[in-house]
Formats: sequence, C-alpha cells, structure tokens
Amino acid sequence: MSSKEPQIFVIEETESTRIDRWLKKQIPHLGQGLLEKFLRLGKIKLNKKKVKSSERVQSGDVISIYADLNELEEKAAALPPKYKKKEQEETALNDDDIIWLESLILWEDEDILVLNKPSGLAVQGGSKTLEHMDGYLQAWGKVRNQRYRLVHRLDRDTSGVFLVAKTSAMATHLTDCFKQGEVKKTYWAIVLDQPYPGIGIVKAPLLKGTQGGEKEKVFVDLKHGKKAVTVYRTVKKLQDRRKPLLSWLELNPETGRTHQVRVHCQYMNCPIIGDGKYGGKDATEISRTLHLHARSVSIQDRYGNNFTFTAPPPPHFVENLMAYNIEWSSI
Repeated sequence: MSSKEPQIFVIEETESTRIDRWLKKQIPHLGQGLLEKFLRLGKIKLNKKKVKSSERVQSGDVISIYADLNELEEKAAALPPKYKKKEQEETALNDDDIIWLESLILWEDEDILVLNKPSGLAVQGGSKTLEHMDGYLQAWGKVRNQRYRLVHRLDRDTSGVFLVAKTSAMATHLTDCFKQGEVKKTYWAIVLDQPYPGIGIVKAPLLKGTQGGEKEKVFVDLKHGKKAVTVYRTVKKLQDRRKPLLSWLELNPETGRTHQVRVHCQYMNCPIIGDGKYGGKDATEISRTLHLHARSVSIQDRYGNNFTFTAPPPPHFVENLMAYNIEWSSI
C-alpha cells in the first residue's frame, strides 16, 4: 500500500481507550517508539488530525495510517528471536479449545472468517480481561499459519455474527465499508414490556459521559448528542399470565454508536433483559445474562459479491423464548 493511500481503521463497539494501546492491539509489530514517531510526523491521524499517543479514542472514530504496514510486518518477522517482544499474556490452545473454536465458524474463505461469538467473551483484552477473542484468534492463527485481523467489535455480553479478516486487503475493505455505513447489521433482543408502536424508528442522539453521579455510560442527549438512528420491529409479543410481559424485537442500527441498541431500547422504556447497566434491577430480575444477539451482518466483499451471514441465537435466548412456548426457528 502506498503511503499516499492511508490504511483506514474505523473504531466500533469499544470503550474509550488510548490510541497507542488500541493500535498496538491491531498492529502487534508496531513498536511504541515507531508509533510515537508516526504520530509526531502525522503519519497516524485521528479523524484527520495529528494527535499524541495519550489521545483517547472511542466508537465512530477513524484512524488513518500513512505507512506500509505490510512492509513493517515483514521487517518485524525478519528480526532474530531475541529482538522480538514476547507477549505477556499469550493464550495457549489445547485440543478442546480448537474444537470449540471450529464449532463457532459460520463461514470461511480465503479472505474472511465469520464466527458466532458467545455471550460473555470480550473481543479484546484489558487490565482485568485475560480471556478474549483476540487472544484466541492470535493463538489459533499460529496453529493454522494464518494472521487474523479484527475489523469490528461486539460488547462482551452480546453474542452473534463476528467478522474477522484473513488478509490485509480484506481488512482495509471491511473497515472502509463500516466507515461508509455500507454494512447492514440486524440484532435480536428480548426486552421488558412492549414498544409502542410495535414497529418504528428511534431517532435519539447519544452522548457518552456521566449523569447524576453515576458511572460513565451512554445516554440520550437531544441537544449535544451525536446522531443515532435505530429501526425496530416486534417479531413476537411474549405473553403469559404467570410471567412478565416481554417482547422479541428485531433491530437495525443505521448508525454505529457505542451501546446504541441497548440505550435506544431503554429510551423506548423497553430495556433489554439482563442489561443492568441501562435497565437496572427490573431488567436483571428475569435474567442476569444480556439477551442481545447480532443475528446477521450483510456485506459486499472486495470482488463485488454480496453476503449475508446469520447466526442462531444462544441457549439463554432460546430458553427464554421456550418459556413462552415459542420456537424461534418456526418464526
């Protein structure tokens, strides 16, 4: 890739973090010294502006890198072992881990790997997160002689379709698709009560911060928030005289704000089951497991072919539907 044509990274579904930490997870062979140099020279820009390594990034931000990352990777691979930095928390796979990872595969070709991410597993690690998809993928890549590249995010407790690029060309293509809003995402959720009307569009700008002494989270701010639009429809009302009134919703976010679907459901007074952060005690009385599932993702690959990848819902989602005598696959 020419240095005149930047590689674009679109940040999605992630908590606020330093740009240098985010980049080193995406580009392990980019050392801190070179990263600092690139930032100083403007070869790495955040939202088209020069920034320092301490600048924080969040969902929706765009990072442009004016450097040949493939060349950097080749140079790093050519170094003697004593010059290579050893990973502090390297995931080791056993035979059961490999069987489990293979069971998650929804689709795979020479360019892309599509997995059904389980609920409860973070996409990336942190100071208190030692088990995560990124670690498993790096270890699995060594077993399969393949480098996997993350191109988007799902919340730790959100299950469903998770795209992973197998080539730098596909990674660049997919991040550009996310940037241009060309990726269609469909979520399923089980929520308290029922929205009125049963089908509609939520247009509620979102802002991340604190309110009333609470911990930092995302909330609706009609004056200062960033545009956020979610199309929804009720798939099925869950009604039983002996049980709480629930609804099974299908949601299509037209923008990609952090926690958008969760906050928009709460904004409709229909918080997602298991979402204590935005639904409080009422949402966790039925279950403490988040009932939000990335049902499908539609993309166009770099050859112009259209794909829609679909994931079956996780066991806890299915069990709650069955409690209301609903078989999800029959709807």
